[in-house]
Amino acid sequence: MKKISLFICGLAMMAGFASCMDSEYTELYNNPNKTSQVGCDKLMTGVFIQESTGRNYAYNSYWRMYTWDNIFAKYAQTVGFNNESGNMYYAADSYVDDRWENFYLMLSQYRALEAKYNAEDAAAQANDIIYKNLAEIFVIDNLTQMADLFGDMPYSKASTIGQNINIVKSKAAYDDDVEIYRNALTRLDELYKALTTIQLTELQKKTLVAQDFINKGDLSKWIAYANSLRLRIAVHVAAQGTLTSEARNVIKECMGRPLVEDDANNIELYADLDGFNYWENFRDGYKDINNVASQPMIDAMQKVSGENDPRLLVMYEKNADGKYVGKSRTETGNFQSNHASSWNENGPLKWGEHYYSYLDSCTFTGNNYFISPILTAAEVHFLKAEAIQNGWVSGDVQDEFVKGMIASTKFYYRQNNHEYGGKTYPSVKMSPTGTVAAYLGDAAVKAYAEKAWNAFSDKLEAIMTEKWVHFGAIQPTQAWTDIRRTGFPALIYPADNSQQNADFRNLPNRVKWPNTERASNSDNYNAAAAIQADSPSTKLFWQK
Repeated sequence: MKKISLFICGLAMMAGFASCMDSEYTELYNNPNKTSQVGCDKLMTGVFIQESTGRNYAYNSYWRMYTWDNIFAKYAQTVGFNNESGNMYYAADSYVDDRWENFYLMLSQYRALEAKYNAEDAAAQANDIIYKNLAEIFVIDNLTQMADLFGDMPYSKASTIGQNINIVKSKAAYDDDVEIYRNALTRLDELYKALTTIQLTELQKKTLVAQDFINKGDLSKWIAYANSLRLRIAVHVAAQGTLTSEARNVIKECMGRPLVEDDANNIELYADLDGFNYWENFRDGYKDINNVASQPMIDAMQKVSGENDPRLLVMYEKNADGKYVGKSRTETGNFQSNHASSWNENGPLKWGEHYYSYLDSCTFTGNNYFISPILTAAEVHFLKAEAIQNGWVSGDVQDEFVKGMIASTKFYYRQNNHEYGGKTYPSVKMSPTGTVAAYLGDAAVKAYAEKAWNAFSDKLEAIMTEKWVHFGAIQPTQAWTDIRRTGFPALIYPADNSQQNADFRNLPNRVKWPNTERASNSDNYNAAAAIQADSPSTKLFWQK
């Protein structure tokens, strides 16, 4: 297959998601020759779906969890896994290639929207600017997450084959990751300002409700999303590297603007009943592999002496002895195999004899109505706490830490037994010990959070550790990014000397560009590799 970053058509990838758009759109969408007949509103929906042959990375799909998140959950140790010699840090190039291709399929969709908008007259542009702007926010979110993993990558000139018939000229040069982040911070500021001043017509409002399946046309949520995303990016590059000064100024701006600060206003996607049913496969993915706790995660949630983190009850199930036990990097592979359960680890122990704790079945593996987070209030409060702790802005760092803990706890209890469409859907118990629990209340969580704050002598460690717990098995790429830039939580990463490929003997600092990119875009690849060595050991500019 030709690389998507080089040769983009990208207009036939949305078949099967008619529930998110009308049948006319589906028919037009599958015919590139009719692209001009598709409205910008429906092209925006296509960007949000970000789908390629059922392989989705923007939301918690089975494919993302199984082929992608599992890599970074190992790196971040947000799940427990076997210390299997020769396979500790391995990342299959085919999966890396699939993620790379999927991003550029999404980008091609945005380029189609961009091209259509640019060809319109002023009246049409006034109507369609809102769809273009919302799509761009979503693209920037995905782009910066890709840059977090790969570093430099094609962007500004990528996915333009539909606008340029010269294939050679359409081969995309790599953008410097510094410029990717800088441009993201600038554009999000501009997009935020545009959203706060736009006056929507009744037709635009009605169309957004129909086409925006993320925020259902709620501009206040998009405004908070844009500003919170800008805060995330700024904090990520504020500690070290080229953008520290710019980023710290951006953080000050963001703190004075609306943010996602309440769990009820998270940017998230509900698994629902209209055909967008990623939830079944995602749920089943957790029943297959890597649903065992990691011991560092258990330790973090038992940091307060004699008291468990309120999230622990709904995140993990106790073992057969009524204890919370996770897999540790200090255990041997043989020990783990001998203590594995037949329930999902192909081990000798029956369920009633299971040694390790598993992801709670009511919250995760038996949850038909799982909520896929895009950007949560808990993350925002922890970002604010980090910025205050580092002296980049003023504020009450402990208060933000406590608010982060409360928002995170609410989120997981809502996952455990949440309401959708005004109805309550209790999760299905897939094991005898799954728990459906009521939220304890803000006061109880606040009391625990204050104890947790006092249990850490290093307050940045406290913030990053509890944020890492929050990301957990659901957002492991974010967890790994935080570890690389802050060093917290401090985890054990032994060398995998049995691995024949030297690239995967130690914990990587970045993900290598896929081999197919080197083959199909060799000139630009070689030019990029001369600047940023294409090695897992290469540190990105913002890393500690």
